[in-house]
Amino acid sequence: MHFNRWTIRCRFQIHSYSIYQHVLLFYFLCASKAELLLEPYSSVIQDNFIVSVINQDKYSDCSLLMVQDRSDTDSSVNHILRDTTSSQLRSVHLIKYPSLATITLESFQERLKEDTFKIANENAVLIARRSKLKLPLQFPISIAHYRKLSDQCSIVVLMINDLRPQFIKQIQLTISPVYVPITRKDEDFYIFKTDRKNHKKLLLMQEYPNRIKFKMAVGYEPAQKSVVARTVCFFCEPGGNPRLVDIPLPGTPQSEEVEYFPDFVWDLNGKVLHVTMPNFYARVEADPPWKGINNAKRGHWKMLFETFLTVKFNFSYHMFASTRSDGTGGAGTGVLLRNGTWNGVVGDLVSGRADLGIVTAHTPKRIHYIDYVDALYDPGSLTFVTAQPTKIFSPAQLLWPFDIVVWMSVIASIGVCILVFFATTKIMDTWKFNSETIEWPLDRQSLFLLSTFMEQDSPVLPESNPLRCFVALWIFFTMLVTNMYRCKMATLLAFPSVGKVPETFDELAFSDYEVGYVRHGDSAYNTLAASTDPVYVKLVGEMTIFHGYGLECLEKVVKSNKYGCIAYDFSLVHVRERNMSDSDARKLRLAPVKTYNIWLGVSTEGKSIYRLNFGKWLGLTRQFHLLDIWDKIDLYWNVRKLKLDWWISTNQTDKMKFVEADSDDLTLKHIAGAFYILIFFLSISTLAFIYEIVVYYKSKMIHSVVFWYWSTKRKIKRYKSVIRWKW
Repeated sequence: MHFNRWTIRCRFQIHSYSIYQHVLLFYFLCASKAELLLEPYSSVIQDNFIVSVINQDKYSDCSLLMVQDRSDTDSSVNHILRDTTSSQLRSVHLIKYPSLATITLESFQERLKEDTFKIANENAVLIARRSKLKLPLQFPISIAHYRKLSDQCSIVVLMINDLRPQFIKQIQLTISPVYVPITRKDEDFYIFKTDRKNHKKLLLMQEYPNRIKFKMAVGYEPAQKSVVARTVCFFCEPGGNPRLVDIPLPGTPQSEEVEYFPDFVWDLNGKVLHVTMPNFYARVEADPPWKGINNAKRGHWKMLFETFLTVKFNFSYHMFASTRSDGTGGAGTGVLLRNGTWNGVVGDLVSGRADLGIVTAHTPKRIHYIDYVDALYDPGSLTFVTAQPTKIFSPAQLLWPFDIVVWMSVIASIGVCILVFFATTKIMDTWKFNSETIEWPLDRQSLFLLSTFMEQDSPVLPESNPLRCFVALWIFFTMLVTNMYRCKMATLLAFPSVGKVPETFDELAFSDYEVGYVRHGDSAYNTLAASTDPVYVKLVGEMTIFHGYGLECLEKVVKSNKYGCIAYDFSLVHVRERNMSDSDARKLRLAPVKTYNIWLGVSTEGKSIYRLNFGKWLGLTRQFHLLDIWDKIDLYWNVRKLKLDWWISTNQTDKMKFVEADSDDLTLKHIAGAFYILIFFLSISTLAFIYEIVVYYKSKMIHSVVFWYWSTKRKIKRYKSVIRWKW
């Protein structure tokens, strides 16, 4: 047993865990009063202040997490737990790490393993039992499960004596990682108990404390013999620079309603926020070398910042292209490199080069490092564009009202009708059912059938009752068929049939269309390439890759009726409005199908101080459809109008000619089939007429030829006899 002027400590080398628990509990019960008596006055009043903060009603649903340096005694922990109202806290957890001044970083990392959390929880239970407090330990602390089961907020008390940046950074990575954090830098409340002279260095330290939104440093002022509490107003100085702010203590004038954790991220006081962006011209565009403030050239993200966010939060922005691995601009949202670092937007946010970032895809790896301010702000997806289907005009249009099955049924019905007529007349003639029945031969039957389809009266109708009943039913059948044909034909004339174009990716993949792909970043392409779906496998294996804006891909669609171009839907609209004439734009058709849905939005470093406040106001843009309004304004004034002005200045007014829409008037090509049928039957009628003339004059012509032959022969014979007589 070792005694000093401040604490009484008992150390037993007992290997049995149950004996260790009972001995430790006995130690706590015995040492509590001694600790309070020997505890320094400065620490007591600091602990009393921390207790008064924790006991406020606004923190009643929070859990308590204490991070204790082993160089500190347990008296502060016992004091805080004993004096904290039991109904205030939902759970309590304790992390005790060794003295940072005597260990290396590697040993510190080993000590902050997950098993250390579990042992610390057991100690917290013993402390709660000793103090007779009902502070339930709901679950063991673990990085993987803490936030899934924890309360809505946490109060974190950190007892810091060593301010070496590497250890502060390690504490951050342990209790506040980006992915599934134990404590959240932008929502939880942090109290740093440390010496007063360390306040400025600690609160403004870039490694961790400076990035915490709600924080407070507590120390002791020997001259005044009182507690000093300070926080940081992030943007109170001109230009948005930080400034330390003293917090009034309880009992001082005008301190009845003290806000110990004020939210300073509403007025940025002219601070310049650095915004990193990928080269995605459909959404935001800025010219290199990306200098100056408010330097966005166009895009509805420019309108979002300049007409909405900067007005509300009073800041300026500087946009620049996301950084590549070699330090140059022009990278995408971010790729994880082999050495464990990131490039692109994610790399700029993690490294601190940017405060905000504009991202174009949400991948599982990226959510471990960044947070999305409002992920549902700007949706997008992959689709494809093809040429508009062309109208089909053909003589076969006369057959289109019915399909092949209906036509075959009509022909079969005519055949059955002829058989019924023939059988009925034969039976009646054989059995002499009606001696007065007039003869109704096949030619009259055929004439009757044709005349009913043409809605004409038949010159001769049967007089027998069975045939008359059948004829009535046949007329009713032909009336239905002809009316359906006429209605369908009128529809086809008013709305001509068009060629079939692919509507889905399945139809596009297994059609005779060539396919192009506009590659904006790697996330969409890598997802399609990694898919085992036969549709995507076939598309990836056959499609042509286009880089850049994608204009070349759309030009191929315009020139060829058998070409499809896959790209993001908003990118296709931007290229169409920016580079194509109205006549060419009318030929394009966006497919209704979509795949690889992404959410474009503003991102920050994990649990950044800007995330919540910016997200609240960005959420309002969806309620009033401001995104659609800004998009229409940007596409017209900053894209389309500039294109029209450039065409006028370069004398390319032929591209501005208005292309009239298709007229609803019927033209010759609509009813060309009827004329073809008329010419066909006129030709048959002409041949029949010629045939009748030939048959009618056949005998006379033959007689004339024979008469001419014999008369000529007699004349020749007579001429020969006259010649012989003269001789």
